[in-house]
Amino acid sequence: MAKMGENVPRIVDKAVDFMASSQAFMEYLKKSPRINRIPEQIPEEKAALFRERLDYYRNLYKPMCEQEESESES
Repeated sequence: MAKMGENVPRIVDKAVDFMASSQAFMEYLKKSPRINRIPEQIPEEKAALFRERLDYYRNLYKPMCEQEESESES
């Protein structure tokens, strides 16, 4: 049986990932401006993870025409 609180770090990481994906998706839908501010609910030690996941999701949600243009430039 798992100890109480053992999974808390993984839950926090999943919550940070979800917040990053939500922000990137809202930007993609043009429902939110593109911001690089770290939400105050995210602990300082998870700020780098948030930035990394936000960059990942922003790249994932790029419109196809933007992706094709950036690939042709490479």
